[in-house]
Amino acid sequence: MEKNLDFYFAKLQQNKTQRTFEQIYKLSSVRLFGVVLRILKKKELSEDCLQEVYIKIWNRIDTYDAQKSNMMTWMSTIARNHAIDYVRKHELPIQDDFELSIIKDNQIHFLDNLEASDTNKQLQDCLSQLKDESKNAIFMAYFNGLTYENIAKIVGSPVSTIKTWVSRSLPILKKCLAGVHV
Repeated sequence: MEKNLDFYFAKLQQNKTQRTFEQIYKLSSVRLFGVVLRILKKKELSEDCLQEVYIKIWNRIDTYDAQKSNMMTWMSTIARNHAIDYVRKHELPIQDDFELSIIKDNQIHFLDNLEASDTNKQLQDCLSQLKDESKNAIFMAYFNGLTYENIAKIVGSPVSTIKTWVSRSLPILKKCLAGVHV
């Protein structure tokens, strides 16, 4: 699929046609919808936001530089940033796990691969064994790269508590994921 998407993207950069853009939409909309939905949490809002994302992609197609990033990463970054702006612009209530939804560029491919893998179900099962506060701390630390101090500020708990949650959770995850190649 990635090769088809690259092909149509290059074609679109050479000659902007609606037909080529429709192909790009068909090949990428599910993934971009997932990025937006992780932030907005509601299907209807995410659908509206995704339409605006594709307008931005159409208008900025000339700014894409294959030397700087993968095309899907570039589009996902636009989707992520627009979804965050959408929350602010429409003054939507921020979900408790909003910080967990802000995905960094270098994590998009990891998450795509994870979601596509057969181990996703097992990983979800393993994560479900953790208490919510521990799971959130793990996500903020390892997926968002936040420090223990920043996590403590977000959740309103002492740094030592955050460290305890993470240190107790990692062995549980390690044991559960033993034999799973992620």
